[in-house]
Amino acid sequence: MLWVNSRVNQRLIVTLNNSQENPDDQTQSANDSPTNSDVVLDPKSLDAKNFLLTGSDNGSCADAKSSTTGGIGDRASLGERSDTIMIIRIDPSSKRAAILSFPRDLWVNIAGTTRQNRINSAFKSTDPNRLVETIEKSFGIPVDHYVNVNFCAFKEIVTAVDGVKVPFLYPTRDKKTGFSVSEPGCVNFDGDRALAYVRSRSGYRYFDTTTQKWIEDPTGDLGRISRQQDFLRRSMQRALDKGSSNIAVANDLLNAALKNVITDDQLTPRGMLDLAQAMRDLNTRTVATYTIDSYPKRIGELSVLIPLIKTESMKQVLAIFQGRAPLTAQKASIRTINNPTVVLVAQRIAIATTTTLAMPETTAKSTTPTTIPTTTIPTATALQKTVGVVPPDDPTCR
Repeated sequence: MLWVNSRVNQRLIVTLNNSQENPDDQTQSANDSPTNSDVVLDPKSLDAKNFLLTGSDNGSCADAKSSTTGGIGDRASLGERSDTIMIIRIDPSSKRAAILSFPRDLWVNIAGTTRQNRINSAFKSTDPNRLVETIEKSFGIPVDHYVNVNFCAFKEIVTAVDGVKVPFLYPTRDKKTGFSVSEPGCVNFDGDRALAYVRSRSGYRYFDTTTQKWIEDPTGDLGRISRQQDFLRRSMQRALDKGSSNIAVANDLLNAALKNVITDDQLTPRGMLDLAQAMRDLNTRTVATYTIDSYPKRIGELSVLIPLIKTESMKQVLAIFQGRAPLTAQKASIRTINNPTVVLVAQRIAIATTTTLAMPETTAKSTTPTTIPTTTIPTATALQKTVGVVPPDDPTCR
């Protein structure tokens, strides 16, 4: 444990301006960490927290010989950007979590300036404070901790858990990123293929066996967000399955984090350990996922998304991440419909007691059967439709 504590203290760190904790905590000694397996943590002693998770560009680990190099591309002239901005709310007392994604093209007031711009323009991996303040002021969501994962870290994390499995109902590809699945089934992605998959956006297509045509996912970045959320849940489960019982896997995960992951200085070694211990029994299939509602608009030469946060459903979703409503588990059931193109895929729960509501079907005309989750939702009706072509709910693929 002393070795783990010293290793984690080598990580790249930043300071959040809104931190109310003692900054000296980041240099806590090894004596502040548990030193034996007899320590028993009461998860109820840990408060629910919001983690800002961002993904940043990094071309240093691109393999020119890989068919998936397009998942990274030539970053030399692009500068640093983030296509992934999420708040993950974790409640150790209930062993539950939820994810809220922010589309990169959301048009918001940029904190510390007098201008509006896309939300990802507020991103800087080594100084997240402008993005943190933008999220807090625009959406009323406080940020407790920050984690940035670049392309290289993402690939290494996937590799550390021996890959992440994703089910596919149809051959799927994206020529832009090099992503390709030649036949249906449960596919185990290594780091390269996983990156090409989660980066896939406008080029994402599946092969409709009825029409014998490649069909494009028309939802663009919103569809990519849905697949990223699904992949994150699967990655969390894979890490829990592998890392909690295998020291070598846990060490590989730690090494990936030390080299390429940036966190805030209040995410201490003891805090990381406590959180990991408290969430060992998390059922990732109950993790609810949401995306900020929006509508498209043209502003000058820019195509942007205007946030819609004053609807009743969005208010209830935001209340969860604002800490004004508790996390409640998502309960999924399965039904089969005759549509492979899933544009309105599922409805996610938020709070209160639950009743079962059937999911709306899409208007696709294919007769190929598709298995898709419906969701048990609350009578409080905090509903949100998840858009895009996403993997089916297959609990055996993990």
